[in-house]
Amino acid sequence: MQSENDTRLTKRMTALLKAPAFAQNPFSEDRTYQDIYNLAGGLRAALMDHEDPMQPVCLYSGDTALTAAAMLTAAAAGAPPIVLPYALNPTVLQEIHAFTGACRVVSDQPLDLPSPMMPVAFSPRPYPSPGVDVASIDKVIVRLFTGGSTGKPQVWPKTMGNLFGEAYFMAEKFNFSPADCFVTTTVPYHIYGLLFAVLVPLAASARVAGGPSIYPQDITDAISRHKTTVFAGVPSHYRVLHDVNFQAEHLRLAISSAGRLEPEDGKAFYRQTGVGVTEVYGSTETGGVATRNRANDETTLTPLASVAIRITGERLFVRSPYLSPNLETDKDGFFLTGDRVQGDAEHGFMLMGRADGIVKVGGKRVDLEGVQSCLKDLPEIADALVLALATDRARENEIVAVVEAVSKGDVDVAAIRQALADRVEPYALPRRIVTVDKIPMSAAGKYDRQAAADLFEKG
Repeated sequence: MQSENDTRLTKRMTALLKAPAFAQNPFSEDRTYQDIYNLAGGLRAALMDHEDPMQPVCLYSGDTALTAAAMLTAAAAGAPPIVLPYALNPTVLQEIHAFTGACRVVSDQPLDLPSPMMPVAFSPRPYPSPGVDVASIDKVIVRLFTGGSTGKPQVWPKTMGNLFGEAYFMAEKFNFSPADCFVTTTVPYHIYGLLFAVLVPLAASARVAGGPSIYPQDITDAISRHKTTVFAGVPSHYRVLHDVNFQAEHLRLAISSAGRLEPEDGKAFYRQTGVGVTEVYGSTETGGVATRNRANDETTLTPLASVAIRITGERLFVRSPYLSPNLETDKDGFFLTGDRVQGDAEHGFMLMGRADGIVKVGGKRVDLEGVQSCLKDLPEIADALVLALATDRARENEIVAVVEAVSKGDVDVAAIRQALADRVEPYALPRRIVTVDKIPMSAAGKYDRQAAADLFEKG
């Protein structure tokens, strides 16, 4: 028996899949909502015309319009699940085939596909189409393929209830409407790009302008030119906007996700635009969990109204309608996250670092994020990443660091080590420090830990 929330979502999805609410409203710069639905109609027909129509299909595209059409297709009853890669390169396609069995690829670009993968040819088809009904809330419609910087690839299934449930929740929480225009800097094949560049606009019939970019001029031009009301970025993109002057007179909401936003970067954005940055904490597997806006004097993260948390010791447990269905939960439905937290009297919490960020060196516990925080506090350091590399000694680790200077040029590594020695225990001091112009980042705007570790192999 469906819950009241599931019944409400089913009604919303039935209306969403029936036809666009505002057919001639722009979804993107060159496509209306009717265009998106026509794409979805053609894509669904092509996918179902196959000897095994429920075989997973890989979506290999950074185009938000094509991703939106794929999401509508996936949400329709009978359509196959869509696999979203963590990066757009042929190696990832091979990994996807090996992990998921997907042999079909939907793309908007020419590809030299590895065998036995084949492209899906399709063209727009008038929508609405006969026989398109809403899938069940618990149907897996997307598999998010994560990997690269996080080590061994993983596949996170997401149900229609996970994805569209969170999209409609966010649309209500932030009062999104067809009058809103989104500029996002996160690619649509990662969870937060998918949410804020595709699913939330679909739920609110809003417009999406611009595309992913790491260049401040591109970001600010898009915000100004499109009269943007909502900007959704990642911490590294707020960092590049720190000292940039730009026009954002229509902006009413700024969102940061996929990592910790440095307070000074949030303050700088607020000084420039008058809009405080709302940080969204969560992950691919959990969906959104909590938010914070420091401009509103919110020092701790507040759980979303749809999410329940429990703190035992320093460990955070989450119960949420957005949890991937393959996560192990306790008898009360709570999932143990990998984060350490400290609760407050108002039922909020502060992140204290990753539980798996604690390593042993010489039998002593070292908090990698604590060392990293101390490095970032040094005036000459703009950013830092601390890693634990395995050594040839059994169950032993070597602490290393990659640092980015405030000013370009050589950094006095010896001086950094000396300054750090006054703040951390001797066994926690990085044995090797590499200086770079820019710490490697993944397409999702997170530290690329593997690329950073590779710097020490080359050194």
